[in-house]
Amino acid sequence: MYTQVTGMKLKVLALLFVLSAVVLSGCTGDNVTDGEVNVTDGVNDTVDENTTIDENGTGDVIAVNESDASPDVTEQNDTTTPEQPAVNVPAEGTVTQGPQVIDTGAPRTYTIRLEKFLSTPSTLQVATEDTVFWINFNDPVRAFTLVSENGLWENRSIGYRQAFGYTFNETGTYNYSILAFPRMSGTIIVK
Repeated sequence: MYTQVTGMKLKVLALLFVLSAVVLSGCTGDNVTDGEVNVTDGVNDTVDENTTIDENGTGDVIAVNESDASPDVTEQNDTTTPEQPAVNVPAEGTVTQGPQVIDTGAPRTYTIRLEKFLSTPSTLQVATEDTVFWINFNDPVRAFTLVSENGLWENRSIGYRQAFGYTFNETGTYNYSILAFPRMSGTIIVK
């Protein structure tokens, strides 16, 4: 009887172990669901709709010039197919260097990472109406107190994986620091 109960306990423990491994394996994905702030730094801005990627695998960007494009229009029983712009190959001597970011004039969002007891980047140049977020990614986990040396905001405590954002409305040079950590200070230049 004792061996049957012990054997049954081992089977139940093994089953619980397998089930917990299956449940926990689904929790290791890259999806962020713990309240982490998702902030973009404006790297993936909109590219002009007349820009296409060269198909030769180099990733070169070639702009389509609409005046040189020859639309592919086929008339058949009063129906037309949509225009397909032609891709022009750049003239010799023309160098294309990756996608061109087009400034739409819309306010941007920037991120300053607080980690490894540093703020990265420590100097940031932004335009008026742009927003800067300070996000705490420090390991070991700890809260930081963000201080505006120019009095733009009251001292803010930023916990692990939390953020504080501020929109800069006036041009100037603004300094910030992290209380008790002078290496984590930085400058925001608003133009």
